[in-house]
Amino acid sequence: MIKSLVFDKDGVLLSLTATWLPVIEALADHTISRLPEGHSDITAADLLASIGVDMVSGQIDPAGVFARDSIVAIQSVWQKHLPTVMFDLQSDIGYQAEIEALMLRLVRGKSVSKGDIKTPLGKLYAAGFQLSLLTNDNEVSARQNLSDLGISKLFSTVVGADSGHGVKPEPDGLLYCCAANGVDPSQVLMIGDTRADYGAAIAAGVADFICIADDIAERPDPDIKPENVIADLTALPALLLRRGDTLLRRNDC
Repeated sequence: MIKSLVFDKDGVLLSLTATWLPVIEALADHTISRLPEGHSDITAADLLASIGVDMVSGQIDPAGVFARDSIVAIQSVWQKHLPTVMFDLQSDIGYQAEIEALMLRLVRGKSVSKGDIKTPLGKLYAAGFQLSLLTNDNEVSARQNLSDLGISKLFSTVVGADSGHGVKPEPDGLLYCCAANGVDPSQVLMIGDTRADYGAAIAAGVADFICIADDIAERPDPDIKPENVIADLTALPALLLRRGDTLLRRNDC
């Protein structure tokens, strides 16, 4: 029987475009503002394009670094496009402090959910499922998002890219969520929207992977079962009931 549900954050609980697109655009602008004098041949639009964001259209590549990876990975990609005389983004204490402050200021109170998430999450929590969050965002930022959305009390465990358990698709964060809730991976479902989420689920050996995608054809890996694809979390309780993961009763859905 499934006892625990582990959720990705961006693209599952949060709207990636509404919540994070303004933030990553500001981070790119700030990074360009720190270029050494005489190096103006690269733009914020170039940095954004390198991680799968079209600054003009606002389109996000679901397979790009921005959609699926951590701020550390984003900075690693940006570093390759910056002048060789540029300071190291990840080791420069001043830059990192500026970025952290900018992110918190832009995100605090501005988290936008991906549709109605409170209703289905509330049903799952009330039915007895243990809910965890596993994200490639930083833990402080993730907890701020949950607080903004009024759902932090529903989650027993929050694991971010900087929590000391690696990043998806590595399995350690997901295995930590299992251990923290006292459950075997065979009693856990991972709910995500990217290849990194799916890879973590496979590597950790959890019971199954539920994919959030607007269409079956848009699932990030063809091996994901089509019957496990839902557009948003409002469909999750009914899907669990169909699977027979019956901590839920029919009237819960």
